Amino acid sequence: MSKTIAVTGATGGQGGSVVKILLQQGDWKIRAITRNVESRGAKALAQQGVEVVAADLDDENSLIKAFDASGGVQAVFGVTNFWEQLYQLGAEAASKHEQDQAIKLASAAAKTKSLEHYVWSTLPSTKTISGGKHFVPHMEPKSQVDQYIRDKFPELAKKTTFMWVAWYPQNLVKMPLLKFMEVPGSGKYIWLQPSKGSAVLHSSGDISKNIGVFVAAILAHPEISLGRYTCVKTETTTFEGVVETWSKITGKDAAYVDSSQESFVKLWGPYGLEMSQQYKFGEDYGDWDKFGMNLLTAAQLHIAEGDLVGLEPYLESVKAGLL
Repeated sequence: MSKTIAVTGATGGQGGSVVKILLQQGDWKIRAITRNVESRGAKALAQQGVEVVAADLDDENSLIKAFDASGGVQAVFGVTNFWEQLYQLGAEAASKHEQDQAIKLASAAAKTKSLEHYVWSTLPSTKTISGGKHFVPHMEPKSQVDQYIRDKFPELAKKTTFMWVAWYPQNLVKMPLLKFMEVPGSGKYIWLQPSKGSAVLHSSGDISKNIGVFVAAILAHPEISLGRYTCVKTETTTFEGVVETWSKITGKDAAYVDSSQESFVKLWGPYGLEMSQQYKFGEDYGDWDKFGMNLLTAAQLHIAEGDLVGLEPYLESVKAGLL
């Protein structure tokens, strides 16, 4: 009999990737958790044979009910979304709200008796790693919940795989503040970002596929993944390296321009501040393998190199949206 996984954020980027890959593989029954079962995304999942269940990350009881239904799920993919609250609440309140949701999610998972595996989408602790020099609001609440799980739910911690997700290349298409800009009258482009061009940038490649591939591998190999950290990453490049790849794909000349944090915030407001804080942390602490988490690699999870889509092939697939 197939096991069942509950996927939060099932109509979003990360959860949607998990649903897509697990559907393709056919080894798991999927229970998509969403606030609105009548949304277009939820209905599209239902048409693919996915069980769609209503629950809200702000309501722990609704999560418990969703996880426990029909005998209970054997796995949960947990993800929270800081960005959807940033503009409305501001960074501090959005961070607190995300942390509250993540705690409710972990608590509900801990109370699910049938649970065998919890895959938690998290990020490194910028405050701990930097000794307080850096604090990135969209990264910190996730990492603090890692410790909360270990302290408050030790049995859940043993069943948890903590999964970091590196930089999203699709933001070059979807986020205005990350798009390349044409220099009027020149036919050339600039990429204006608040970081040194030589700074390290870890890429997750095509997250619509790669996150799901990682989660499928994590679930398939609990003997090595339980209680461990991993990172969805296809390559390590630099900001200047992204420009080179972008130019290769588009055929357009482009240059990297390092913006000050102050100027970037003037242009892009709270989103600009959030990105610049992340990038400044990355300038000082670029090697995630040195954070002491003994990250499981794709190879250790038995993910074949050809199973992941890296930066260049991903940009090729979205070429029309890069200009």
